[in-house]
Amino acid sequence: MIFFQKTDGSVEIQALLDKARASDNMNVYRSGLVYEQLKADFHGKCYLCEDDEPTSIQVEHFEPHKDDPLKKYDWCNLFFSCGHCNNLKGARFWPLLNCTAETDRIWESIEIRFNAFPKPSVEIIAHPAVDKVTECNNTRLLLESTLAGKNTTPIKTDEAANLRKKMLRAYNGLAVAIKNKDLEAVRNALSNKAAFVSTFIYRDVEMGIFGQVK
Repeated sequence: MIFFQKTDGSVEIQALLDKARASDNMNVYRSGLVYEQLKADFHGKCYLCEDDEPTSIQVEHFEPHKDDPLKKYDWCNLFFSCGHCNNLKGARFWPLLNCTAETDRIWESIEIRFNAFPKPSVEIIAHPAVDKVTECNNTRLLLESTLAGKNTTPIKTDEAANLRKKMLRAYNGLAVAIKNKDLEAVRNALSNKAAFVSTFIYRDVEMGIFGQVK
């Protein structure tokens, strides 16, 4: 997974959330400044699967709010997600590593290994980089459901398979960029804004690829 540098809530955003909390109006998440800022902070990607073209976009609560109005309208608790991942997450997987908290060192703690052959597959490996073993393991289990389709329904298993097909297309695009020695395309494919970037960066991609395209 990657770290997302989430902005501090502006005075205007906080005012909108405070007003929405007073009337319990969750529509404040779905349009306007709150939604646009979340989309920008998360680069238009689901923070879990990293799909940058989700067909179902949801604003979700990182920590389950359980009808607590403070958690429900807390800017720090609002994350950009796809429907597939959010529906699987629910309140079952908690606590989790926070990809917007540098102290959780998400980029070191969770490794997503993508294998293109013989068919697209992923392996999720936990390397607790901080003293948050439970959070790290829960994050691994959640990603195994969202990306590998483990321990879930047939529909969600198929949705996970479709995500891996998208990963394969991104992987092939990166391979073409390497073959063509297109350094700019490689850099774009490995930037935090790129879809599924964390599925590639743990296989000596950065060092190996840049050695080939220099």
